[in-house]
Formats: sequence, C-alpha cells, structure tokens
Amino acid sequence: MTLMDSLLQVAAIFVQPDWDTIRSLFPVLLLVLFVAWFALTMRRYATLGPTRRAPARVEPITPADVHMPGGSIAPILAALGSGALFFGLAFLTVPGSGVLLAAGVILLIVTLLFWFREGMRDYGHLEPALEAADRQLPAVVHHGPPPGVHMPGPSIRPVMAALGSAALFAGLVFGGWILILGILFLVYTLVGWLVDFTAEYRKVEEADQTGHLENIPTRALPARPLQFFAVLFVVGALWQMGIFPPASTDAGGPGAPGASPDTSGQPPAGGSGGPGGGAQLAVVAKTIEFDTKALQVASGAPFTIDFKNEDPATTTHDIDIHGPDGAVVQDQQPIPGGSEQTYQYDALEPGEYQFICSVHPIPQMTGTLTVQ
Repeated sequence: MTLMDSLLQVAAIFVQPDWDTIRSLFPVLLLVLFVAWFALTMRRYATLGPTRRAPARVEPITPADVHMPGGSIAPILAALGSGALFFGLAFLTVPGSGVLLAAGVILLIVTLLFWFREGMRDYGHLEPALEAADRQLPAVVHHGPPPGVHMPGPSIRPVMAALGSAALFAGLVFGGWILILGILFLVYTLVGWLVDFTAEYRKVEEADQTGHLENIPTRALPARPLQFFAVLFVVGALWQMGIFPPASTDAGGPGAPGASPDTSGQPPAGGSGGPGGGAQLAVVAKTIEFDTKALQVASGAPFTIDFKNEDPATTTHDIDIHGPDGAVVQDQQPIPGGSEQTYQYDALEPGEYQFICSVHPIPQMTGTLTVQ
C-alpha cells in the first residue's frame, strides 16, 4: 500500500465518518476530557498560593477559637460510589451491570459511614470542655466570624443545580423535548452560578484595596423561571406522550366512530405465514412503549416485523434482536415518530431472544422473541 493510499484511508474517516462508531466512542471522549480537566485542576490547586509576596510563601494562620478539620478522602470516594451507582442504573439491561450496581451501592454506603465517623470525630474537637462543668456546654454568642475569616452568604444555586441534574437525567431516559428542556434548565442554572461566582470574585478584588470583604446580595428563589420551566416540562411531556395536541380522528380511522377494531390491515403480534413460510409480525411503539412484549416465530425461516412508531417525530425507535447472552444478533436503523418501516430479519436458531429498542433500552421497550 502506498503512502497516498494510507492518507486517503485516513481522510475517508473524516469525509465519510461511521456515526455509530463515533457515537459509541463519545463516552470515552467525555472520560478523556474529564481526566484532563481533573489533572489540570489538581495541578492548579497544588500550585495555588500567594504570588505577589516575595521571596517566600506566607503560610495562612488559623484565627483563635476556629477549628479547621483536616483533609478527607470521603468526598472523592462518595463521588466514585455515586458514579458507579449511576453507571449501573444507566446500563441496567446490559449483562453484568448488576455487579457494578451492587458495588456502587456498597461503596457509597461504606463511604457515607466513614464520612459520618469523620464528622463525629471533628465534632468532638469542637467542644474540648464537654466533660467539664457537669457536662454542661457554655452558652456561645456569635458576634460574627473571627477577623480574617470570610463567610459567604447563602446561595440557591446548589439546589437549582440539583434540579437541573435531575431534569437532565430524566431527559437522557425519555429523550425528545424532555432532554432539550433538561439541558436548557441545567445551562440556565450553571450560568447563574457563574454570574454569582464572578460577583464574589469582584468583591475579593475590591477587598485587596479596601481591606474589607463584603458578601454579594443574597439571591432569592427564582420563582418565575421555575414556574416557566415547570410549564414547559409539563407541555413537553404531554407532547412527547402524544396527549397534546389531541390526535385528529379521520373518517374510517382507528379512532372514528363505527370503525372496526382493526382497520390497519396489520397481522397480529403472534405472526402469520408469509411468502416462503416466514412470519409477518407487527409491533407498535407509543408513549415510549411496545404494544406487545412477546413474539413467536419458526426457526430456520426469515421473518419480518412491520414496525409503526406512533410517538412524536422527535422520538426515534427501532427493533434490534439480542441473543441469550445479550449481544446484538441483528441490528436495524431507527425511524422517527409518525413513520412505519418493515424490518427484514434472517432465520434464527431455536431459543429465546430479546427484541429491544436501541434508542430506549428500558423494560417498556423490551420483549421476548421465542424461536421454535
């Protein structure tokens, strides 16, 4: 192979990319970016310190009567446990994910117990005279933080970030408009948090000149934006489920008065004899759920599935066949909502298989295919 042929093969990857492969590598890319960001952040914290004081670094002195707890590995372990727990929940249908889910739960519980033990140990240092004075704690009157200690004001942003993360996870499960609204809400929250952080940093810069550090104004609960996003989420959910806007009932359609129970001409879910002895099956997807969870075909003969996606146009579905070991046996291309596609499948050996929507691999879109 010449050098020019090698260059053309490399260029073909970018000119005509394999989107399925790129999509499968997307989590790896996110992991690489996270590791790079984490390494850069750790390096910045390791080199953090006064830079305008020379020649030696001035170590900060803790004010009197202020207890500073030492470093703790518990938050990092809690993050790892939460990550393993969410990873196991996201791939719950994949074989072997149960072990990862159980490991995440165990690690998270052990970490929280360890964190609780550290908290109780720190609390014991706060009151060294607990056994004195008949075990009565003296009354403590706080007139404000000691000199040199800055106490930032309360912030609603962590609560908003938790809501935004929950909305994003809901969007990853249900897709469509819920995912778009979840991303918008999380971006809105993070931008507001960045604005508050910038304002606090400006106060720190002012303190370099005045010698007095002031807090930014307390941020109230953004009731209007929360109500606005709540209405959008409700409307998006109704739209995605097909409840809003109401579906029109054409004359002679399935919802028209006097129509027969089955006017679509589709064969039953169990299948019927087709050309060449193959079965012709029918599956309908609506509100992100298959209308049947059990199909049956004969072994040694190809078959078809007439698949109808009755969800909104932004919600795509397909029907892939997975073997008993969970591996993909036959793959199909997703179709958008409001369309119909007849999938062709090759003959299968006797046994039990699964038919799954690769876009939404949830129990509502998973069924059993029995090949006899």
